[in-house]
Amino acid sequence: MKVVKPCILIMAAFICSVSSFAAKAMSSFTMQKYRDFTECRAQASKSTDYNAIIESYGNFEKEVLAQLPAQATDLEQEKLFWESCVRLAKFEYIFNIKADIKQERLALKSQMERNEKYISAHRKKDGVAPLFYMITGDTTSCYMSFSVASAMFHGMRVRTLYETSAESGANMWAANLGLGQWMFYAPGILGGSMKKAEKHFLAAIKASVTDAEKFYTYTYYAQFLFERGKKDDAMAYMQKADSLYPGSNYIARIKKLNANGTGLFTYNREHSGVDSNTDPDAKDL
Repeated sequence: MKVVKPCILIMAAFICSVSSFAAKAMSSFTMQKYRDFTECRAQASKSTDYNAIIESYGNFEKEVLAQLPAQATDLEQEKLFWESCVRLAKFEYIFNIKADIKQERLALKSQMERNEKYISAHRKKDGVAPLFYMITGDTTSCYMSFSVASAMFHGMRVRTLYETSAESGANMWAANLGLGQWMFYAPGILGGSMKKAEKHFLAAIKASVTDAEKFYTYTYYAQFLFERGKKDDAMAYMQKADSLYPGSNYIARIKKLNANGTGLFTYNREHSGVDSNTDPDAKDL
């Protein structure tokens, strides 16, 4: 996805590279279900019932995991992928309704570490799916956004994960959506730039195929345009997204932010409350 990414603060200093080894394809079952889940999330954006949304995501995950053993190309990898997808989708809503999300953030950290353990064990031996690099980038990006120290430590890793996914040519819309946000937030000295950000947002739009994919790529590009002061163009893309899923509360909320002069990226950065949702007792970055 990237997953809708609720906030991404990039102040990176350390690089952990991902070498280019042969990619492992995910099963056609997971690839199709990922498209279905993106549709599920877009449809859920029309609901105002938080509990119903979370329940729908949980039911989707149960259905997929029940079928996965008979369908998966690599059960371990695909199970981690689905755990990451659903955890991030749920976090999108938790982020906006809870003030204290320390425990949820630590769960993201645990997910990130398990994903990285899989990558380390398999990238040279039998390969890792591009989609798995992407979802690990999303998970790490969301986790690090609440701590300056964490962002400094993990920031370049996130970029590398997204680039590894995007360069594969698979699910480029999601990886490029992540890269667009990375380039927007990252300082120039570390490789960020508005020109590069726009390039990746446009690549995400070009690669999006389904209505749900277009819904998210249009929305995030619109918010990039808004942050750049191109408010008329931003509104045009917001209308395109709105027309795909009329009545979306997600779109309505963003439009309200824009009407008050705030872009989604600025809101996410400020709303994250950097360092207020870390847990020192857990040695949490």
